[in-house]
Amino acid sequence: MTRHPLLLALLCASLVLPAASELPDLGDSALANLPAHEEKRIAEITLRELRRSGMVLDDAEVDDYLQRLGYRLVGASDDNRINFRFFPIDEKTINAWAVPGGVIGVNLGLIVLSQHESELAAVIAHEIAHVTQHHYARMVESQKGSSIMSLGALALAILAASRSNGGDAPIAAMAATEGYQIQRYLDFSRDLEREADRVGIQTLAKAGFDTRAMPAFFDRMQKFYRNVDNGAYAFLRTHPVTLERISDSEARAAQQPYRQLADSHDYLLVREKLRVRQLGRQAALDYYRGTTEQRKYASELAQQYGYAYALFGDAQFDAAAGRLALARKQLPASHPMLEGLTAQILIGQGRADDAASVLTKAMERFPSAWSLRYAEFDLLIQRGQFKDAEVRIDQALTERPSDPALHKRLAQAYQSQGKTGAYHRAMAEYYALIDEPAPAIEQLNLARRQGGDYYLLSAIEARIRDMRARLPVDKKGKPIIPVEEH
Repeated sequence: MTRHPLLLALLCASLVLPAASELPDLGDSALANLPAHEEKRIAEITLRELRRSGMVLDDAEVDDYLQRLGYRLVGASDDNRINFRFFPIDEKTINAWAVPGGVIGVNLGLIVLSQHESELAAVIAHEIAHVTQHHYARMVESQKGSSIMSLGALALAILAASRSNGGDAPIAAMAATEGYQIQRYLDFSRDLEREADRVGIQTLAKAGFDTRAMPAFFDRMQKFYRNVDNGAYAFLRTHPVTLERISDSEARAAQQPYRQLADSHDYLLVREKLRVRQLGRQAALDYYRGTTEQRKYASELAQQYGYAYALFGDAQFDAAAGRLALARKQLPASHPMLEGLTAQILIGQGRADDAASVLTKAMERFPSAWSLRYAEFDLLIQRGQFKDAEVRIDQALTERPSDPALHKRLAQAYQSQGKTGAYHRAMAEYYALIDEPAPAIEQLNLARRQGGDYYLLSAIEARIRDMRARLPVDKKGKPIIPVEEH
């Protein structure tokens, strides 16, 4: 998997912070060194690099769940003015991270490891606290006169060490980046980690989750990590967990009312879907065969769904349908993810008409489930119903005009109908929405060559000007123009 140095430096810098004898006051001086517009720019750069890197899992069901959970916590935090964005990161390692400006990544391995939704919520609440408490601004404040690029290199070295299974490469990298300061950085990080724990527990309580989940999850990770130090628990390297921290968070959690919460169906199904992805085809089949035969599970709904999803991935469509029927018995009211998998299985069985019917009825029952809409659009395109797909996607864009996934599907529908100019315009909007102005301009230039009336060409010219204003600049401050513009 490709790694981008700029991205990794940004990710680490929000977690690995400089040493001090005590936490500095978060006053005007700290925020002045990293004002809101600079935090926003860091977030924008991170978003662009994330999309380029291939690190983000492209799965509407997982993404929708993570956004809902994240914003439930943001709504309960002490600063909900920040525009947060949560990303499922396609990594088996146990980790999560936050970047100033509100970008938060959650590795799939961490979601699968969690035993309850409150545990997952605890980690995300902790990361939200890193952002709302402006920990990156504190780092900048305490590093007056130092090189931020040097800090980025140090952060990159520490992340390399956290992902390493041994060897001298990380040590050499650290030696080249002020390695003598590493312990001081980690010491200060522990102070901020305790603060993130404290604020995170308050957020958990306000959001209605079990606050005891935070120390319980950290304690379990630490115990597992002692026995298996294979680099999988990157969270414990970038977020040092000590007995003191666990004890402190236990004491704070005990001050909150006890809540025994049932895990949401969303969480249970998403976790099993990701478990299948993490285990791989054969290992997943073996796992669910064992758990279902021995009835070793807390939720039959989740286990039967996971088994059905694993069987579907192995093209055992009839067996998958049978397991999914068992899952449905546990939840008569159904769920968008059950309906979506039903449609996928029917398509695999060659029953596209039945799949279309299932999706139509499911969208009436679950109108807010955008994963079902995406599935319908994809099925229409797959069946050659390009005009119907165009009409449906156009309707969806009135609700979500800034959804890049919709613009990309619309472009596909246009291309399949031979509408070349419209295809290039739709692709231009897709690139614009993922902050890639250069390819957007290239697509607009191609659209302009297709011709059109005065109003259409004027609109294209105006959009090209908008995209030029968003281009990166060279050392002289001049925009870097795509080749086609010269």
